[in-house]
Amino acid sequence: MPAAFDSDYAEYYDLIYKDKDYEVECDFLEEIWQRFCATKPVTVLDVGCGTGGHAIPLARRGYEVTGIDASSAMIAVAQRKAQLENLEIAFHVSPVEDMEQNAQWDTAICMFNAINYVAADDEALKKALFNIRRHLVPGGFFLFDFRNGVPSLRSYSPTRVKWIEDGNLRILRISETRLDAMEQLFHTTYTCLVLDGDRLVREFRDDHVVRFLFPREMRHYLAEAGFEIIHTCRFLEFNTPATEEDWNVMVMAQTV
Repeated sequence: MPAAFDSDYAEYYDLIYKDKDYEVECDFLEEIWQRFCATKPVTVLDVGCGTGGHAIPLARRGYEVTGIDASSAMIAVAQRKAQLENLEIAFHVSPVEDMEQNAQWDTAICMFNAINYVAADDEALKKALFNIRRHLVPGGFFLFDFRNGVPSLRSYSPTRVKWIEDGNLRILRISETRLDAMEQLFHTTYTCLVLDGDRLVREFRDDHVVRFLFPREMRHYLAEAGFEIIHTCRFLEFNTPATEEDWNVMVMAQTV
């Protein structure tokens, strides 16, 4: 079975998510830092950085960014993109629960539900959060979003189809999801067909296991890891409290 974010999926990842506005999300991160940080952060640890969607714009804005991701294929794409822009970003391949960096950062981010990929068991999630905390300076901030368990149970789609077009290139992505409600897991297989005009040029599959989390549960794990929640809201809407209808919940936490 292929690993999540294998080489084929990593190669087309930015095209599949070409409508995702990373600049707006980075604007939101900076708004939060401006509201809560006594001084502007200098160093940023991007956990689950993927292909550098947040790391690269933040580096352009002058932050010293380090990216961590479990997928070597995604990191390879991120490194190529950073090199093309002559940006100095340190990228490392490691699951968050196992990362060992001899440094501490002013702030950490973990975006696009990346924390939900720590799905092995409760101990893995605890270790991941503790690991993030110990890589932050005292009083450092951790900003992330997570997939909310309430709509995950109520409204998930077993099958979804997405077409992506880029000039003559088209991608058909079929998502087939099995819900394991007792273990709070989604098992999703993405089948991707890449077409050049009407000609099929590549077909591949990528298997993902994602754990959904409930807000009260998230509060517990953060407190256990040594974080205090400063603010929660609907994703990208600072002044709007998250509700049971929101798939993504944004959390701002600080080390204690």
